[in-house]
Amino acid sequence: MVRMLAEDPSFVAGNLLKHSMELFGSNSDPARVRFDEYCGTLDMAGLNHWETEHIAAVRCFYKEDLIGAMEKYSAISRQYPYDLHSFNFGYVLGLINGKTSYLRDVPLGVVDRYKPHMPHYGLVHGKLCFGHAEMGEYEEAKRCGDIALEAFPLDSWAVHAMAHTYENQSKPKEVVKMLDETSKHWTRGVCFSQHIHWHQANAHTQLGEYEAALTIYDTHVGHCARGGDVFPLSDASSLLMRLKVDGQKTGGREEILADLWSQHNDEFTSLFYDGHSAIAAAMVGDTSSLDTLLENMREFVAGDRSGWNKVVTSTHGVELVEGIRLMSGGDYTAATDKLLLCVPGVIKMMHGSKAQKSIFSIVLMHCALLSGTTEHLCAAEQHMKELMAWNKVSTLPPLQQRLWDKIQLQHSKH
Repeated sequence: MVRMLAEDPSFVAGNLLKHSMELFGSNSDPARVRFDEYCGTLDMAGLNHWETEHIAAVRCFYKEDLIGAMEKYSAISRQYPYDLHSFNFGYVLGLINGKTSYLRDVPLGVVDRYKPHMPHYGLVHGKLCFGHAEMGEYEEAKRCGDIALEAFPLDSWAVHAMAHTYENQSKPKEVVKMLDETSKHWTRGVCFSQHIHWHQANAHTQLGEYEAALTIYDTHVGHCARGGDVFPLSDASSLLMRLKVDGQKTGGREEILADLWSQHNDEFTSLFYDGHSAIAAAMVGDTSSLDTLLENMREFVAGDRSGWNKVVTSTHGVELVEGIRLMSGGDYTAATDKLLLCVPGVIKMMHGSKAQKSIFSIVLMHCALLSGTTEHLCAAEQHMKELMAWNKVSTLPPLQQRLWDKIQLQHSKH
């Protein structure tokens, strides 16, 4: 990008790409000032329709209106189907905003314009595979995933989408098999392969193959998390919590994660990441970090910033972290009361995939089991039934099934 703008500083598309990435990534005051200054240099009357539409989309980032940006970029993508900048922003904002249908509808709006001989034919089908999987349309998901991987076997997103296709159907054996068969391709990745390893370790955990899961954790997931970035930290924290809920010893690995998360305590970015940070802190009993997270969230909710993240945080986020804090202190009855109020909304509104957000349902079931009251056991059972209906499946993943069996056994004693 630097070289592009050095070659032609007046290139409108390049400048809009730059400012959209800056405002999406940080939305800092300096980034807004730079965008204002850039717009002041433009002859607005001389811009074409595509350029004015992109300026409107960037202004949504400027205002922290991620829903507006998602809608605008999605509309641009439909009008200009080969505009991958708009395509990718419309798509990823659907994930970030918890608007699952956009993960299907954005690629579905352009897929017919891409032919097998064209660049990005596989990419669009890979994106569509994930969208269908998140919408519970599993036959279509697999069809699109097969097309994507045949067109471009190195497409890590398509591999990842196929993992979701099987994982959402509670088929961990198929996840392990598919990832093993495609490993010569996706393991060549640098940035995204660690997340695919997370799916691989999750599948082994589901199958009760705990040593395999911990080996993958030590070699890939936990190793990447040591860099301190929040995405790999969320994967690592979620995996260890699943193992602990499943009765496995984690050898103190969570201590490293909690320490790394604590360095982000003053950087409230999204409920998704703060929720995972809270889980890591709870695993080690770090109530100080949990209190800091809650304080920052309450300040964020009370402040004058706006946007979808604020809606989700104010509606469900504070209760989620309060519930996790109560769990950390061993008050499972109060924790379950809190989590029952927010987790159903969290998993439908928070950004992230169904597989990622399932950790919060697992935490809820764990607390309900340890609470042990008839009311909480019944509520946990009902929550799982609702999730199966949402995922359009008739069976639970094995880990959740083990929790379900324990809940029903406990329930039978009442």
